[in-house]
Amino acid sequence: MEIKTLERFNEWWVTGKVREGLAKPVKRYCFNWLLEQTNKRQITLLTGLRRIGKTTLFYQIIDELLKRGVESRNIFYFSFDEERYELKRVLEAYEKKVLKKNFEDCEKLYIFLDEVQKAKNWFSDVKIFYDLYPNLKFFLSGSASLLLSKKALEYLAGRFFEVQLKPLTFKEFLEMKGLEVKGENIEVYQRRVLPLFFDYLRKAGFPEIVDWEDDDEIRDYVKNSVITRIVFRDIPIEFGTKDFELMEGLLKLVFSNPGLIFNMNSIAKSFGRSRITISNYVEYLKYTLAIRSLSNYRRGILVSSRKFKKLYPVTTSLTFSYSNFFFEKEFFGKVLETYVVNALNANFYFKKNYGVDIILERNGKLFPVEIKENVEDRDMRNFTKILELLKLKEGLIVSLEQFDERIVEDKKIRVVPAWSLDFLEIR
Repeated sequence: MEIKTLERFNEWWVTGKVREGLAKPVKRYCFNWLLEQTNKRQITLLTGLRRIGKTTLFYQIIDELLKRGVESRNIFYFSFDEERYELKRVLEAYEKKVLKKNFEDCEKLYIFLDEVQKAKNWFSDVKIFYDLYPNLKFFLSGSASLLLSKKALEYLAGRFFEVQLKPLTFKEFLEMKGLEVKGENIEVYQRRVLPLFFDYLRKAGFPEIVDWEDDDEIRDYVKNSVITRIVFRDIPIEFGTKDFELMEGLLKLVFSNPGLIFNMNSIAKSFGRSRITISNYVEYLKYTLAIRSLSNYRRGILVSSRKFKKLYPVTTSLTFSYSNFFFEKEFFGKVLETYVVNALNANFYFKKNYGVDIILERNGKLFPVEIKENVEDRDMRNFTKILELLKLKEGLIVSLEQFDERIVEDKKIRVVPAWSLDFLEIR
């Protein structure tokens, strides 16, 4: 490998700093956690959907290390996104052509490897270098669930800390717009915040398009920068798949019908593929972190049944990219449901006839949530039936604009608007 390839990724070796356009001023929610990891021996894994800010976080950490006085050539960044280099050869080139001495003879080195899952046998190479050289601190990122592989888990057991970066949250979106919501009485912000919430739903998750306005440009960005790369690059490279029509069709199905109860038999029949093929391709999509699934909750036990799973996009902008009636009344309830499922990191849904319900599970305890654009008295009464059925004393209804709290038949029911979820202690 030529040194100019390495220098292209590491211009701070010459300039002593990270370009402003790379290390952007606004920090994601996990920046401080990542910065603390610079002092930890373990490998730090950062995973998440494409284009949500993983690379920017790496540049921000590098920028901070330089400001703290770390020697520029002791910081190494490399991206495997464009070409499938062998990780071992990349590190050997850094050792021989840049440091010009053996790793064991160096001070502490910070190694940032982007989209590392695209490097063949990355986990075995990382393990070797990690075990041999305690002075190497590894930061690894990937637009996929890096630890899905059993081999990766086996090789890296006890050697890593992982954080899955969520798509840009509404709270972060407001911060990028220069608005901070704080204090206990957050209701006072609703008039200013609600229009921004509708704006956010179109662009949710992607920092780069926060200030974009044109609907078609937003849709093109999401399709070209995220969806197309998942279908035609990420999954084929990782799994050797070539059925692009099926892959794109499944994504469109989930994005256009968020909350779809996935009936494997009917989906297989619709696409003219076997159940096994459909099941495999859904798992591939989950691997890219573009979709998530909720299991049907059965009373008395917490289960993760393969049957009757609900599938959702991980952010509402993925649905916007495929929908021309995103804000229409008949469809918007699904958009709101998608936002709530992701904002609250829901675990289960409740298949009953009392409305749209999801179940949060925290430390073995259940917390039911219903999503209703407009909450009426009858909705409160129906929700008490769910609480009674689950033998619980309290729950939450997420609305579009309403704040309320009532005791109904000795059950405590709290009503909050969807936009407020990032600012409340519900998780």
